[in-house]
Amino acid sequence: MTTVAILGGGQLARMLAIAGHRLGVQCRTLDPEAESSASPVAESIHAPWNDHRAVGRLAAGATVATFEREHLPLSTVTELAQLVPLRPGPEALQCLQHRGDQRRFLARLGLEQPKVAFPTDENSYRRALADMGLPVVVKSARDGYDGRGQCVVRSAADAAWAWTELSASDLVVERFVPFDEELALVAVRGSNGEFSAWPLVRTYQVDGVLAMASPMSAAGALQVQAEAITRRIADALGYIGVLCVEFFRVGERLLINEVAPRVHNSGHWTIEGAECSQFENHLRAILGWPLGSTALRGASAVVNLIGAMPERARALRVPGVHWHDYGKRPRPGRKVGHLTITAPSADELDERLGRLRSGGISIPAHMTSSTLG
Repeated sequence: MTTVAILGGGQLARMLAIAGHRLGVQCRTLDPEAESSASPVAESIHAPWNDHRAVGRLAAGATVATFEREHLPLSTVTELAQLVPLRPGPEALQCLQHRGDQRRFLARLGLEQPKVAFPTDENSYRRALADMGLPVVVKSARDGYDGRGQCVVRSAADAAWAWTELSASDLVVERFVPFDEELALVAVRGSNGEFSAWPLVRTYQVDGVLAMASPMSAAGALQVQAEAITRRIADALGYIGVLCVEFFRVGERLLINEVAPRVHNSGHWTIEGAECSQFENHLRAILGWPLGSTALRGASAVVNLIGAMPERARALRVPGVHWHDYGKRPRPGRKVGHLTITAPSADELDERLGRLRSGGISIPAHMTSSTLG
């Protein structure tokens, strides 16, 4: 049987493994967590990242390796890549996992992004804030996700707090962008350079965590612009697999917010809402197989379930609702599952979102398919 080794055993690895089952592909994961989300559906190894024997077990008999998160020790990634082909490669991960390195890479490509500074001490930090003017966004260069490791600085008090809380890591200071909306493009590049993208997604964040997203049915020039940017990034890295580029839309311009070198929350709707999901296409790409269609099947949206799972029966009474439970212990701010809602039309999708909202599912009242898709 074809075996794919995965660094990380969270919900992304879980959904990769489920997609693999349909393709006749076995997934094997390595994760330090004793109760990882992928454990029920994949062969799982639980050990520290620096356990050489565990890395060897992960690679044994594997056709190819990949990762489900970017915040990994490069020593582990390099060690695995010496045992089995790793896709995307360690060079892509090294370039993108550090926010400062990622910003410098995008600048070398001449791609539009917010003005950015890389302070090395408190004096250069203060100079960066004075040069840009408030507000700015201050981010730790490593290990930030779902709103963690970053804050919007609007005052001197915010600036002092950000320095105290975040300066243990390298810092990135970015000029705040007064954007019209946040968009994301999930795309896939094959081993032969073949490139395909799903429709642009409008995203809605709550406290820095993606709460809801829906594909745009007709993005026109924005889709063309986003695909050109994303393909430029993927080609420059010799990238193989799925990646996501998050954008700020300012009028008709797209500024890059961040690049994620992996399958992404913004693409979870593709499992039921597209001809081929991001998870299946990632496996196809890293195994050198033909890519599947990224076309829409109809209207759809994904709603993240954060903190705790809702009442299952109440959600499933609504037609077109697809329930995804990650098998994780409830915890405030933690993604524990998601719902994908599909419908033949945007109007019917709005009606189904309204029924979920009335049933107690947390969906912001102003979010409908007309504002999302």
